[in-house]
Amino acid sequence: MARDSFVQFEPLWEQQVLGLSEPFLEEAAAIVEEGQKRRIPVSRDGSHGRERGYARDQIHVERGRDAIGPYRDIGSDAESPDGYPYPLGLETGTVPHDITAKGDYPLRSKDGRVFGKTVHHPGTKPMPWCVPALADLAGRVFQ
Repeated sequence: MARDSFVQFEPLWEQQVLGLSEPFLEEAAAIVEEGQKRRIPVSRDGSHGRERGYARDQIHVERGRDAIGPYRDIGSDAESPDGYPYPLGLETGTVPHDITAKGDYPLRSKDGRVFGKTVHHPGTKPMPWCVPALADLAGRVFQ
């Protein structure tokens, strides 16, 4: 006759196990966050009236938990004035696109050069800063 068997865990086992892993998760997140801040491109003089380093200054660690367990989401929430998550464009590059003035005025450079109401932007090459920061964890032993 077959016998059913099962393992019964202590009521707080999950909390205890997660408590052991939390410090390592925090340490790994801090390493990746610092790597991202070191690598993200910073414009010489800022843009759209923002200080230089705006995207870098928005890098942070978000703590959460899902069905798999605890996680850390590390990155920059910076957006352009029209809501584009431009740190993503820095990481992956952008395709050629048109830029159109929002009002009844031409687009201008910072030094006052007039371009017209719409300009064609040739796109940008990727400048990876996010994914390479994960490599900072390679070979590390957390104790």
